[in-house]
Amino acid sequence: MEKVLSQDEINALFAAMSTDDPAPAPAATAAAPAQPEKSVSEKEKKIVRYDFHDADRVSQDQLRSLHMLYEAFGRNFASSLSAYLRAFVDVTLKSIEQVPYSVFVKQLPDPTLFASVTMKPLDSNMALEMNPTLVFPMIDMILGGPGTNIEENRNLTEIELNIIEGVIKLAMRDLGTAWRTIMDFDFVLDGKGTKPQMFQIVSQSEAVATIILEVKIGDFSGRMNMCIPSHALKQMRSKFDQQWQAPRHKTIENEGEKMVQLLQRVPVVLSGEIPNCKMTVGELLKVSVGDVITLSHRVTDPVNMRVGGIVKYKGNIVQHRGNISFEILDRVGH
Repeated sequence: MEKVLSQDEINALFAAMSTDDPAPAPAATAAAPAQPEKSVSEKEKKIVRYDFHDADRVSQDQLRSLHMLYEAFGRNFASSLSAYLRAFVDVTLKSIEQVPYSVFVKQLPDPTLFASVTMKPLDSNMALEMNPTLVFPMIDMILGGPGTNIEENRNLTEIELNIIEGVIKLAMRDLGTAWRTIMDFDFVLDGKGTKPQMFQIVSQSEAVATIILEVKIGDFSGRMNMCIPSHALKQMRSKFDQQWQAPRHKTIENEGEKMVQLLQRVPVVLSGEIPNCKMTVGELLKVSVGDVITLSHRVTDPVNMRVGGIVKYKGNIVQHRGNISFEILDRVGH
């Protein structure tokens, strides 16, 4: 009686023929017991899904560098925006992801504040977006208000776009400072508007690195989103590698010298102080114009000089060229 081959045994025969193996496949021999058919799950394990858009993806090392870079940007921008708005500002980095540009645009509110920024010397643009829940209170604060938000969802007017442009340029300046550890960029505002679809930064299918930050100003908060094309980050791959290879001791020395230079221009308050004298409240209430208060301090005894509220020198209060001056006799502490 002839044996009827199963489909798996037939496939095994063809596989052996394709490899030019003269030895017969075990599944094709009559004496060999029939092998149990493999389950669907075992077959699927051999199939690996591959997205051809992954070729445009940014490496994990670059993403980690971007994470540190934009954490530094958040701290600098929070300080700059606090001084600009005269209010406490906190900027927190939420996440950095890789998505197609079309997905990034779909996640943005409409209308919103959208700006296209040129990254010179690279031939590429990045996108910067601020949610309306963040933009309208900032405009109100710039104009002298308390930071009131509007209830209606509307487009920004041309006047409002010009007012908020100062905040965009402030962010561009701090971006340049943060990116300086990787590469010197000259960020130039290429255009701004309320419709993200009107700005074609890259093709819809191209991968971009999206940076999501949360900005809190007083009682209100909103999101600030940025995206950088993957091809721009690939051009800087060697720059990212050099960042980790650069010697750290030189950086520390330069930072120390720079800090000293910055501190030399910081104004400090100097004050000559006579030692304390005790007086009861009853005696103080009796003091009037023309009274003389006796201090527990002789005229020849030295007095203290405070630098920024801290006693640093001892000396005498003297007159020099018609001005009340302080003559330093000794230094206190180190």
